[in-house]
Amino acid sequence: MAHVSTAYDLELFSDRKPHLVEMKNTKKAEEDSRRRAHRQSVLNLLIYLAIAAAAVVLVGYFITCRVRLTEQNKLLAERQAYLSELESESVRLKSEVAGKTSAEQVNAYVQENGLYPVNSNQIYYVEATDEDQVIIPQKEVGWLERTWNAIADFFS
Repeated sequence: MAHVSTAYDLELFSDRKPHLVEMKNTKKAEEDSRRRAHRQSVLNLLIYLAIAAAAVVLVGYFITCRVRLTEQNKLLAERQAYLSELESESVRLKSEVAGKTSAEQVNAYVQENGLYPVNSNQIYYVEATDEDQVIIPQKEVGWLERTWNAIADFFS
């Protein structure tokens, strides 16, 4: 018997068409594939629902912020109108006080009531240097509103 060595067989290195055989999936592989596809579809659904819920929450938050901003603007306009009304009332009262405390008015009052006439060195004007302050007490805030404000402050 002759000893044949395949190490020197050059036909082994020649170009050949690959011999591919399609393997059929087993029942277990098909079942695993179906399970994976089902899990992936459920996961996709949950992700889409989470994104939709986040979008709804954001839209709700933006609407709430817009409503609060509108309320604050309305309150600001009301308070500015009230402030201008008070400023005009202050001007009116100052002119009324100036008219009533003029030297002619004081002399007329003195003559009507039979008192001695006033000398100019007897009149003293007292003005308050400190302006009045108005403190508006804060309304009581419930636990639900405090929680909502904390969440809103966290996102702003």
